[in-house]
Amino acid sequence: MNMELKLRSLVKRALIAYSGAVGIVVFALAISVSRGAGVKPLLVLLPLFVILFGGITYQLLKELRDLKRQRLESASCSATEEH
Repeated sequence: MNMELKLRSLVKRALIAYSGAVGIVVFALAISVSRGAGVKPLLVLLPLFVILFGGITYQLLKELRDLKRQRLESASCSATEEH
């Protein structure tokens, strides 16, 4: 049950992080379009957006691996206690 709660919390944090990253992109797009520049200036910010989304994904995968490792360790500990 505890692992399910941790997984749910992790997914919730990831969704918040991704929505914030999308918000940054939309905000930059809104400023660019409102000033009449169009979408082309966003190409300059593309590496920043890639790094941002890559960092969020990396952190999510890292924490998922850690959670999986904890789950396996707790399962192995409970299996050794039974014997």
